Amino acid sequence: MGRTFLIVILCIAPLSIWSQEKPATQEEADKLDSLVSILMRNQHYEDALQTKMREIDILKQLRGEKDSLYLRQKALSGKIYYRLGKREEAAKITTEAAEEYGKYVSSKDKYYAFFLDNASLYWASIKEFDKGKELSLRAFKAYEQLRLRDFDFAAILMHLAENCDGAGQPQEAIKYDLLALDIFKNTVGEHSDSYIEELSYLQKYYEHAGDSEKAKKTKEHAELLTAEKEQGYVDLPEPVQFETAEICHEHNDDALICITYYLTHLLVAPNMDQAAQYIINWSAATADVNVVVGKKQAMMERYMIAYIAATAYFCLTENTKVLDEPLFVKAITALLDFYKSNRVLTGKVDVLEDYLKLQDKGKLENQLHKDFLANQQKQ
Repeated sequence: MGRTFLIVILCIAPLSIWSQEKPATQEEADKLDSLVSILMRNQHYEDALQTKMREIDILKQLRGEKDSLYLRQKALSGKIYYRLGKREEAAKITTEAAEEYGKYVSSKDKYYAFFLDNASLYWASIKEFDKGKELSLRAFKAYEQLRLRDFDFAAILMHLAENCDGAGQPQEAIKYDLLALDIFKNTVGEHSDSYIEELSYLQKYYEHAGDSEKAKKTKEHAELLTAEKEQGYVDLPEPVQFETAEICHEHNDDALICITYYLTHLLVAPNMDQAAQYIINWSAATADVNVVVGKKQAMMERYMIAYIAATAYFCLTENTKVLDEPLFVKAITALLDFYKSNRVLTGKVDVLEDYLKLQDKGKLENQLHKDFLANQQKQ
């Protein structure tokens, strides 16, 4: 705590100097921006606001009031006002910045949509739901033009639904919330926290609309998904016909989801067969990952899929086609963690048991060095 306070004092002290007739520079603005982040993390909101205002003033001098960076920082100051409990000020300055950004920079990019969306939330926080709905609807239309059905679009739709409900239009809220839920279903899945939590809002909107039957069904659906999630169910990508390496490349993110699920669950988990099949089909056709199967890997029996998954995981996350020796060690270590969790289900595998014994003695990396070289010769 003392160290944090000292950092804050040392950082704030120069503000009085900067505020005098010294020529402003972009470097000073950048330093102030970094300082704002530190102050926000440590909840020194008054100091953060003072610092942000100085940064904005410098950007205004350097770039002018129509500049993109100046307007972005002006919009972000609304967050600090909000954290200080100054919600009306947050709503006004963010709305103003959003309008200026749309006029001088762009009314067709993400920033414009985000600033409108943030402003709508601040207005809603002071019960100005009609104003919030107006801005939410504009954020929705701006983001819709980008043709991105992603998490950010779903969040904008959720906020629009909340504002519609607050403005006494629950049917409109239901319409937009169903769109948000559809995006969540296709991006993070029905068993995700985001999807399940949003169902509680949909239930509320149905209740406000007087549709008790649909409210009841929505609640029951949320309870079912929660129970399934607790049992280990997740929403993995649907199977794909991996006919070309190009199709595989397009689905690398989905493959990584299946790989991560496979390596972090027991073999008896509900979705393991689905994940395994996806990994097998994708790895057989991809050109982005080269899984080297040496003599020892060929003896891993039921753990061959886990070996492929571990290799592919580090290739994809490290953006390399073939593992170097340090990544090979990481892959085998991940494989051994998976084996330790599952060997009671499968029985022991000799080659993996040998690895575990060497790991206990601190000699595993020496052996893996030899195995890696052997695999290199095989290539």
